[in-house]
Amino acid sequence: MIKIATIAVWLTLAAGAVAAMFHITFEVEKLESRLHEVNREIVREQEAIHVLQAEWSYLNRPSRLETLSKELLPNLSPVAAAQFTTFARLPKRDENGKLLEGPNVSPASFESLGRVVVGGKSQ
Repeated sequence: MIKIATIAVWLTLAAGAVAAMFHITFEVEKLESRLHEVNREIVREQEAIHVLQAEWSYLNRPSRLETLSKELLPNLSPVAAAQFTTFARLPKRDENGKLLEGPNVSPASFESLGRVVVGGKSQ
């Protein structure tokens, strides 16, 4: 009787081990399939990114942008040096947007000798 019980226990353990191995093998195959699918998606996305980068480079050619700007913005002119300023020269405003005081320094001006005059001082 003990011999039959021992054999039954061993057969049950062996069957459980076979079932566990089958289940683990099935799960591993499913995960490998998913891994290959994700890798294919990554490759497709990398190819799409490459195409988009090529299109971006093509669309941002300086000659094309210059032509478009002349066509679509005919009144646009290049920025003059006098249009640049610093934050210190901007008028101060409160949180409501009301002007508190005027600019701290007079705007830049140019002498005929080519020297820049800022705030009345030659540089």
